[in-house]
Amino acid sequence: MISKTNAEKAIKKVFPDSKIKTILRLKKGMINENYSIKIKNPNKELILRMYPQEGWKAEKEKYLYNLISSKIKIPVPTVHSIDTSKKILKKNYLLLSRIPGVEMNTAYKRSGNVNLIKEAGSILAKLHSIKLPSYGWIVNTKISPKFSSWKDFIFYDLGKKLAKLSKITSIKKAFINKSLQYIEDNKNLLKISSEPCLLHKDYHSSHIFANSKKITGIIDIEWAIAGHNEMDLIKSCWWMSDECNDIEKPFLQGYKKYGTISKKFSKRRKLYELTLLIGLIGLSYERKHKKWFNYNLKKAKNIIK
Repeated sequence: MISKTNAEKAIKKVFPDSKIKTILRLKKGMINENYSIKIKNPNKELILRMYPQEGWKAEKEKYLYNLISSKIKIPVPTVHSIDTSKKILKKNYLLLSRIPGVEMNTAYKRSGNVNLIKEAGSILAKLHSIKLPSYGWIVNTKISPKFSSWKDFIFYDLGKKLAKLSKITSIKKAFINKSLQYIEDNKNLLKISSEPCLLHKDYHSSHIFANSKKITGIIDIEWAIAGHNEMDLIKSCWWMSDECNDIEKPFLQGYKKYGTISKKFSKRRKLYELTLLIGLIGLSYERKHKKWFNYNLKKAKNIIK
């Protein structure tokens, strides 16, 4: 838990006359620390987002929020300041504006307004309208490494992740081999003709804020990559439908208002779910989250059995 004194050091760099009224650590977030801070002079609510190790992730989120704001009209946090020197708080951080509202599924359950779900789909389509020059991870402000083929990037990405999984004693070699074989057998689904676009990569209810009438903003873009739009759609449908089983149809309706979904979308579902799960298995293991590790591993095994 950050102290009030230390939080004020970061805030006064931007708002020198301010005083903290309240500070609350937000529960969600497996890796980063996030604090909601209310200040006066001026009266604002801010988010202090702290990155324990990787300062490039702070640089990446700043770059992407500014890119989104400059390209399309969807609500994202304003970046008030960034520090990766670790001299102010001894951790890398962003100071952001607080998006108003509550998580989208909460707003939907309270209001029953299905237009919230449609609007969330439309906003993702607008995000995907941001085209990028190549496929790959986004590190700092660049795509690195760069790939001209989506298939080549996916095989590179999975090779790195499966190599990490192979070092986990509780994961059998048969799982690694079956995963590779499944991806090889379905590699034709990775041949796409659309341009690389900006993927949020973690677009679900926790990162979409709303009130009873509209979506008020999207957050947490640290996992974004340059990729194929349908990977984002599949993760969104998968995760959000776990909470509200009537979400997928209106979500995809909203998406189609501005975006395109191919005829192979349904065939790609399991393949993209497997690629996402492989990353999640490694992440949950690194973070010693046994429950999610077992859940993700079981779900992956069900795909390749």
